[in-house]
Amino acid sequence: MLLNNQEIHDSKFRENGGHQTKEGGYSNILIKKRYTSVVFCPGEPKEGQRGPGSMYPRCICLEHNGEKNGTLLATFEDYISEEPPVFPIFESTDEARSWHYLSKVEDTHLGYGARFQPHLYELPRDMGSLKEGTILCAGNMIPKGFGLTVLELYKSTDAGKTWEYVSEIIRGTEKEDDRPMGMPVWEPFLLTSPDGKLYCYYSDERYKENGNYNQLLAHKVSEDGGYTWSDEKIDVAFPDGNLRPGMPIVAYLPGGKFIMVYEMVNQDRIPVYFRISDDMDDWGDPEYMGDPVAAVDGSFLTGTPYVCWIPKGGEMGTILVTGRGYGSMFANSEGGKGFWEKLESLVPIDNNYDYTGYSQCILPICGGKRILNLTPYQISNRQALIEAAVADVYEREN
Repeated sequence: MLLNNQEIHDSKFRENGGHQTKEGGYSNILIKKRYTSVVFCPGEPKEGQRGPGSMYPRCICLEHNGEKNGTLLATFEDYISEEPPVFPIFESTDEARSWHYLSKVEDTHLGYGARFQPHLYELPRDMGSLKEGTILCAGNMIPKGFGLTVLELYKSTDAGKTWEYVSEIIRGTEKEDDRPMGMPVWEPFLLTSPDGKLYCYYSDERYKENGNYNQLLAHKVSEDGGYTWSDEKIDVAFPDGNLRPGMPIVAYLPGGKFIMVYEMVNQDRIPVYFRISDDMDDWGDPEYMGDPVAAVDGSFLTGTPYVCWIPKGGEMGTILVTGRGYGSMFANSEGGKGFWEKLESLVPIDNNYDYTGYSQCILPICGGKRILNLTPYQISNRQALIEAAVADVYEREN
């Protein structure tokens, strides 16, 4: 059923713990890993350098850049560059078999440094003065003292070779004596609506004192390609001072629907939840918890989720979700209904390490015949490289 444009499913958990078996909800796909490559390896850390070397990878496959279509662009948090830090841009022209350095996104506006949570996006159509195929990079600009966070937008009109400042999306509050980082904003994610507006979803801590929200999820909308932004609209929020939804990622689904995944910090093992809506601007009651991404045996994803949809697995295709914990990605070929099937992660995840698997990304390539997974992979106590893995996707025979 739909409630405020949001699809609500029956609970997968009993009130007093455990799980209840339901029919359906499995995936109709099989995956087979073909090859891996290293996007970036930080090498040995220098004296005084912070770990983990590299983290939070993001990747896009160009579809609106003519002869450059099929090219992969990747970025990540770079902990080894000098102050102020940058977002490196790496390119692959052979379906992720190899990578080379292309450019860097610098904080030319504030000079703080392009420090955390980069996100790449290719415009699928003209927006305002920006042409179809323009590459956008949103990220968190933070000074060395970590006293302020600012989500900013940069653009490239030459397929990622050069970058130019566009706008400030939103900024956190500045630090005070009792708040060394102020009240931050985090984790921007960009997507275009069917009517041609640019959405930016993010996490927001600015309501801790005014509303008792530990952190909430919200979005802003731009009608000119990101030069100006609407007022904020809250999507997921719990005024208990404890629950901390974070890291929102949104993907298109068939039939004009959309899925949002997010983590729930301060719940045991940081489970991943999702909502499905037919309106990118309206995700229903902000205090609705959402459905967990859970398998029939009760296991579930934990933290730092990412979601994509692939046109394989039947009429509804398949939703794939990655997360931090337990070495699995989860798949569902019934539009999110019922339980999810656990599939082996493309990059092994060892939870004895802090960084491996943290905030992966996953996307279809080759028209959905393959999937690409970029993941931090820990190589020492202090360093993680960015690994890419590619797998073929097969439809399971009924």
